[in-house]
Amino acid sequence: MIDHEPLTIEILGRDSGATPVVLDRVMGGTCYLHEAKRIGRHLLSITEGDASPVGFRILGPAYQVLYVWHVGDDEAT
Repeated sequence: MIDHEPLTIEILGRDSGATPVVLDRVMGGTCYLHEAKRIGRHLLSITEGDASPVGFRILGPAYQVLYVWHVGDDEAT
């Protein structure tokens, strides 16, 4: 899938509420969904903080959620 506009990748952490905590964010790293998934997995592996990373999501140009992945999900994307 090609989004002609840059995608945003957010690394998600645990939160006691319904909204996930964004630990890290990359805006405009790629416009390709498959590449954004690879970047998200890499960022997840290197993100540190008080709120342990639990997954990542990819947002489209209008900040709509295009893809969400959580630790423990099937590795095939």
